Amino acid sequence: MKRMSVVLASWLACVACAWPQTTKNIAAQVARTNAPPATVAAPEQGRHNNLGAPATIAISISPTVPSSMYLVEVIQRAGFFYDQQQPGQTGHARVLVLAGEHKLSNDQRAKLTAFVENGGALVSLGGLHGMQKLFGVESVSSSSTNKGWGASSVQQLGEGYLNVRQTRHPVFAGLQSSLHFFGGLAVRPTEAKAVGSVLDRHGRAKKLPVLLERRVGRGIALLIAPDLLNSIVHIQQGNAVLRDGTPAFDGTMPLNDGTLKTDDGQVLDYDFDRLPLAKGEAPTYLFPVADDLRLIILRTIQHAARTVGQPLVQIAPWPRELPAVGCISHDSDGNKEKQGWAMLEQVKQVGIRTTWCTMFPCEYPRSLYDAARAAGCEIALHYDAMKKDEDHQWGFDKFARQVEGLAMNSGVKDITSNKNHYLRWEGRLDFFRWCEKIGLKADGSMGPSKRGGCGFPRGTCQPWRPLDDEAAPPRFLDVYEIPLITQDLNIHLPARLAPKLLDQAIAHGGLAHFLFHQAHISEPGMADAMQTLVKEGRKRGMEWWTHAEVCRWETARRSVRLVEATAVGKKLRVKLVAERPLKDATLIVHEPDGTQRRLTRDLPEKEAVEIIP
Repeated sequence: MKRMSVVLASWLACVACAWPQTTKNIAAQVARTNAPPATVAAPEQGRHNNLGAPATIAISISPTVPSSMYLVEVIQRAGFFYDQQQPGQTGHARVLVLAGEHKLSNDQRAKLTAFVENGGALVSLGGLHGMQKLFGVESVSSSSTNKGWGASSVQQLGEGYLNVRQTRHPVFAGLQSSLHFFGGLAVRPTEAKAVGSVLDRHGRAKKLPVLLERRVGRGIALLIAPDLLNSIVHIQQGNAVLRDGTPAFDGTMPLNDGTLKTDDGQVLDYDFDRLPLAKGEAPTYLFPVADDLRLIILRTIQHAARTVGQPLVQIAPWPRELPAVGCISHDSDGNKEKQGWAMLEQVKQVGIRTTWCTMFPCEYPRSLYDAARAAGCEIALHYDAMKKDEDHQWGFDKFARQVEGLAMNSGVKDITSNKNHYLRWEGRLDFFRWCEKIGLKADGSMGPSKRGGCGFPRGTCQPWRPLDDEAAPPRFLDVYEIPLITQDLNIHLPARLAPKLLDQAIAHGGLAHFLFHQAHISEPGMADAMQTLVKEGRKRGMEWWTHAEVCRWETARRSVRLVEATAVGKKLRVKLVAERPLKDATLIVHEPDGTQRRLTRDLPEKEAVEIIP
C-alpha cells in the first residue's frame, strides 16, 4: 500500500511533456539520413539514402538480444531520424546508441572511447560491451550463495521498479507510472555520476543505480542499467496465452473464466501497477508504464544530444500538431440491425468517424454498411472464436473465412482492421502473424475483458508494431496494435476517469481507444457518455479517427527520409523526401540551445522538399 500511495500522489503532479525541450550550444551541421520503411527486418543493417549521407542519430543493435531491436520502433514512433551502424562503428553522427550487449574487439572499444573523448555522446541501453572504464562503472559480483555450475559471476537485475521520482535529472522529470521493468545490469559507479535506484519486485529498496553518466574529454557516456527495451516488449506483448491467467486476490480480475483471452497473458502487477479508485470501484492501470520507459530512452538520447551540441530533427507523431488522436470502435455483438442504426445516428450526431468491428455472419443489411461508410466510418472484422460450430473456432482458416465473408457481405474489399470477440487470444504472436498473412494492418484486441483491467494494461497508448522476437532473425510484423483502454464507459469504467486517460494519451503523443457496443447504446447514459468523451477530447485539441486512418498516417509518416540537414546562418535547412504523400506533417527541429522550431506543411510523394523552419 505504501508504494501505491506514492504512485497515487504522483497522479496529482503535472503531466510530463512527451517531447521535452532540451539542449545547449548550436551545432553547425546535422547529419543527413533516411527513415526505414514501415516493415523492418532485424537485425537491420544501416540504411542510407541515395546520397550515402549519415543519420542524425546512429544506432547499433545487438544481434544476440532480440528485444534490442525494439529501439527501432521507439525511435520511429517518436519520429526521429536514425542510421543503423555495425557494432563498433560510429558513423558520422555525434550521438550513438547501443542497444543490448555487444561483443566488441579491443580496437572497436578503443574507437568508441576516442569517439566520446573527441566530443561524441555514447548511450548504452542495458549493456557494458566490455567498456566498464568508459562508463565509469563496475559490475556487482554475485553473492556467495549464487555459485555452482551455470551460475553467473556477476549479479543481474531481475523484475522491479525504477525509483527515480526524487531525482532532479531531466530524464526522469514528471514520470507518473510505476516504472515497472524486467531485467538489466547490476552495476556500481566508480567514476560515473549515478542517478536513481531500483526497487525489487516486492517494492524493497536496492542500492543499485538506474542511470550512470560520465563526462569523458569533450563527450559524454551514458548507461541505463535496467533493460528498458526488453521491458517494453515484455509488457506490450506479454506471455503466451496457454491457460487462464491468475486472478487478482481482490476479485477485480477474475481471469479464470475458462476462456483464453488477451488479458490472460498480461504481465503488469495487480498491486503495484494499478491505482485504487473510489470505494467499491476496481483499481485501474491509470498510467502507461511502457510509454514512460519509452520516454526515458528518448529523453536520454535528447540529453546526450544537447550535451554535445547536436540538433535533432523530428516528424511529429500526428498531423497539424495534434496532441493525440482518439479512436472509438463498436462491436456488433448480437448483430441487431436496429441497434446498428441507433449507433450510427449517435455517431453522426457527434460528428466523428468510428471503426465498426462486425461479426460474420451478420444481420446488417448492405444499406447500413453503406450508410456507415458514407459517414466516414470504417468496416472492420469482429473475429468470433467463441461459438461451438466449426466456423467460429480459433484458427487461421476460420479467421480468413470470416474476413472474406465480411468483405462479401459488406461490399468492402479492403478490410483493414479487426478486434477479437471477447478479446479472444491464444499463444503470443500467432494472431499478429495471421493478420500480416491475410493483409490486415491493425488489431485492437489488446485490452481489458474485466473491470479491473481497464486503462493501460499493456502499458501503452501508442499504435505499436509487434516484434517477432521468436523469428530468426527477429523482424517487425506489418501490423499495428491499437491498444484498447476500456469497453463501455459507466459499465466497465467510471466515465469521470475518461478525461484522465485522455490526458495520458496527450502526455505521450499517443492515442486513446474506447469501445462502445451497439447493444448498449440505447441504455440510459450510454449515448451521453460517448458524446461527453468526444467533447472532452476535442476540448484538448484531439481528433477522432478510425483505425484505418491511424495505419495510413503512421505508415506514410514513417516513410519520410531526411536527406539533408545543413546550417544556414543560425537556422537549419533540411530536405525531406516522403515515399507516400503526407498532409499537414509537422517538422520539429530541437536546437542545442533548448529551443524548438516547428513548421507544418504537406509532403508530396517522392519529391524532395527543402524547408528552413
